[in-house]
Amino acid sequence: MSDSEQASVQRAVPKKDRLLKLLVAAGIVGISLIFLSSVWKKPESASSADSSPISAGSVPVEEYRQALSEELGNMVASIKGAGKTKIMLTMDGTVRSLYASDNDLQQRESSRRNSADENADKQTTEKRSLITIRSKDGSEQAVRIGEMMPLVRGVLVVCEGGDDEQVRKRITEAVSAALNISSSHICVTKGTL
Repeated sequence: MSDSEQASVQRAVPKKDRLLKLLVAAGIVGISLIFLSSVWKKPESASSADSSPISAGSVPVEEYRQALSEELGNMVASIKGAGKTKIMLTMDGTVRSLYASDNDLQQRESSRRNSADENADKQTTEKRSLITIRSKDGSEQAVRIGEMMPLVRGVLVVCEGGDDEQVRKRITEAVSAALNISSSHICVTKGTL
């Protein structure tokens, strides 16, 4: 082997050693970060662990009501003849959490004899159990899959064109269709805005 070949081999070996050392160091840093992230977990918020529904006076329900009122008000104001509009919504209930469940339907047939003929009555019973997960500390929590916002119980529409029968009819039909509520739960009246 010539001197120049030996020098290039000696230079190549330290480069490989440095690359290997760098990869090992990067691996150690990565493992350390994974370990530290498991030690410094974010504390779970109380709302995700809380199984009770949010009360009607809490901020999310009020924000939902206001956003729905504003959107509905913009829609109603764009109806021909309505003019300036204000909307008031009455909500029914609270935000309800929805949980994953395992429904087990059982159907039983029972027969009763009447005076002249036989009638078979079918009874269906539903056994419902929540799907739960067990955490590392042994506690169990139900699997939450979403929320159901409260339903709109009634709508008051105050608008400049509320004295015109045709405008009231168009607004009532639009609100009824948009919110899927009966027209008997909608009041449209004239106001000075």
